[in-house]
Amino acid sequence: MSLDEEARHQLAALEAAARLRTRRERQAPAGAEVVVDGELRIDFGSNDYLGLAADPRLIAAAQAAAATYGVGAAGSQLVLGRTASHAALERELCAWLGAPAAVTFGSGYAANTGVLATFGDADTIVFSDALNHASLIDGCRLSRAEVVIYRHGDVEELERRLAAAPAGRRRLVVTETLFSMDGDVAELAALDVVRRRHGAALVLDEAHALGVLGPAGRGLAAAVGVEADVVVGTFGKALGCAGAFAVGSQAVIDLLWNRARPLVFSTALPALVLEAARVAVAITAGPDGEARRARLHASAAALRRGLPGRAGGASGSPIVPIFVGDDHTVMALAAALAAHGLLVPAIRPPTVPPGTARLRVSLSSGHTPAQLTSLIAALR
Repeated sequence: MSLDEEARHQLAALEAAARLRTRRERQAPAGAEVVVDGELRIDFGSNDYLGLAADPRLIAAAQAAAATYGVGAAGSQLVLGRTASHAALERELCAWLGAPAAVTFGSGYAANTGVLATFGDADTIVFSDALNHASLIDGCRLSRAEVVIYRHGDVEELERRLAAAPAGRRRLVVTETLFSMDGDVAELAALDVVRRRHGAALVLDEAHALGVLGPAGRGLAAAVGVEADVVVGTFGKALGCAGAFAVGSQAVIDLLWNRARPLVFSTALPALVLEAARVAVAITAGPDGEARRARLHASAAALRRGLPGRAGGASGSPIVPIFVGDDHTVMALAAALAAHGLLVPAIRPPTVPPGTARLRVSLSSGHTPAQLTSLIAALR
């Protein structure tokens, strides 16, 4: 069977395959409305938690950088793609997050696979939360390490598995902090105690928590006072841009520079993205960021109050899953919401486990009380 035939066969087996061709045409300046396939909808599907993706300040920074550097980096960071913007953004990330060193990646997927493949090997055992993101799962596979999966959020099981691991092998615990599909958070303080007791290193994916949780939006680890060996974050969610980064000790970042294949063998992020991200970091860490987080958390609380017993996720999380279970039903619900002018993605296997299909509501500081009221009324 040719690849074309195989692709057609698999697409025919996918329900509502037309979703693969959904086209987002533009985003309104307020960050809460989108035009999708020619229709204006209120956006309850993006990860633009602070409403920065269409912020005029970020746009102006990107335009100025494009005029100076052009639109492409034209090479990897290790060859000729690195600019002054890379160094400036890394310094500002370190100042914001209180980290010794930082390095940028083209995407969160590249950062997670690069970090885990760099620090895992055949002598390593990686302990991974059962609901970790696909990029972490693939990073574990690429590392060639032995991978031990512990039940989602179950610190007691993690400790049992750490205690049962053979002596003399490197141990590495990896988890998201704010989980992207369930909207809940890791029991990070307890997990940190357990991993230290058993001499394990800690890698955190703070992609959905940075900008949203913790003092100055520095994430869950900062909120609970946990120091990880490596923290991965993205510019593509609360910061409204694209790309990702890792922070850690100088030795850790130097090793990533030399060994992380997605960094070494990929074209660098262009300066226009980096300059927009610098503005986003400054906003997120400052008073405007605090005001946006306050609006975001107020919206999350209002939605959970409006749907008692139905809206999942941790208090304060902008990710609010509405669990449905059946794939056909969740697709029908998403279509009905679209008919009301509301964009709420239906999430099905393999993104989530079978039988746990859900509507995934993601909130933004740009949502108005009237828009939330419309969503609650439609969901009811």
